[in-house]
Amino acid sequence: MMSSNKIIHRRNTILFSIITAYYLTQVIINIFIEGFASVFPPAYLFMVFGLTILVLLNKKVNPTITMYVIVSCMYIYFFYLLTDSPYLVNYLFMWLALPLSAIYQNFQVVLLAGFASVILNFYAFFYFEKEIFPNVGMEDFVYLVLFGVFVTVFLLIFIYKVNNTNGKLQDMAYRDPLTGAANRLMLKEKFEQLKDANSPSIALLFIDMNGFKRINDTYGHEVGDQLLEEVASRLNGVLRESDLLCRLGGDEFVTLLSNIDHDVPESISQRIQQALDRPIIKNEQKVEVSASIGWSYTTDVAQVDLDQMINEADRAMYHAKGSDLA
Repeated sequence: MMSSNKIIHRRNTILFSIITAYYLTQVIINIFIEGFASVFPPAYLFMVFGLTILVLLNKKVNPTITMYVIVSCMYIYFFYLLTDSPYLVNYLFMWLALPLSAIYQNFQVVLLAGFASVILNFYAFFYFEKEIFPNVGMEDFVYLVLFGVFVTVFLLIFIYKVNNTNGKLQDMAYRDPLTGAANRLMLKEKFEQLKDANSPSIALLFIDMNGFKRINDTYGHEVGDQLLEEVASRLNGVLRESDLLCRLGGDEFVTLLSNIDHDVPESISQRIQQALDRPIIKNEQKVEVSASIGWSYTTDVAQVDLDQMINEADRAMYHAKGSDLA
């Protein structure tokens, strides 16, 4: 699961590449048709904007800020282009900025682009009516404004649908379908994010339900599944929002903790045991559950390996299980 900043940075790079490719194509065509002098002075402005954005991308400045800079630069450039060369073709190309802004799948960006497109539309009509719209009256201009509004609304609906679908697909890819807990893939990506962020510490708790096979044999697999759902709910109830609960499979769960002191895993383990001590009622049957818990803790986050921490926590869990049985 790629982080939000990485996604925005990648889209910033894609949009800048598209804009640059479009501009270079336009320059080549203009030079071929009208000569080299036709490229300037708009080229100076594009080079300033282009170098500024390249620096922001290279330095990986806040991707959200860079996103708004790129979209703003597009409209400032088209404003200057329409002022310098008030031609119908430049006016038509101005409208391309609106669908291009939808690459971010961000409502605020599309609304900004839609507003800027309508403002430029007004500017082009009232200041360059004879050059760009020699045969368009005020009654027809209303439809140009409505066109901008329609495209903006369409893109907003499209983004909503895409985001909704992506959310469902992401749940399918990263969530356990029974309990809603994270799966191993999400655990791995969250673990890597903590490493990339240089988290001060990471802890991993390995939780194994005691006697779960007996519960399945006694009450049936349907009750067993319901029990796992309830267990996952109780585990989430004692964790922080920043913690991650993962179901490895069967009756085994893992919780990933970060930015904690060494004594916190033991404290959370006790809270988990207390949460599981309360009987669970399923199909009018009172089911007693318990778990064995082991954990692994490290402050050497840069060098740590997920599988190594799982194995360490697993061994600690078996040691605890042996102590419980004793």
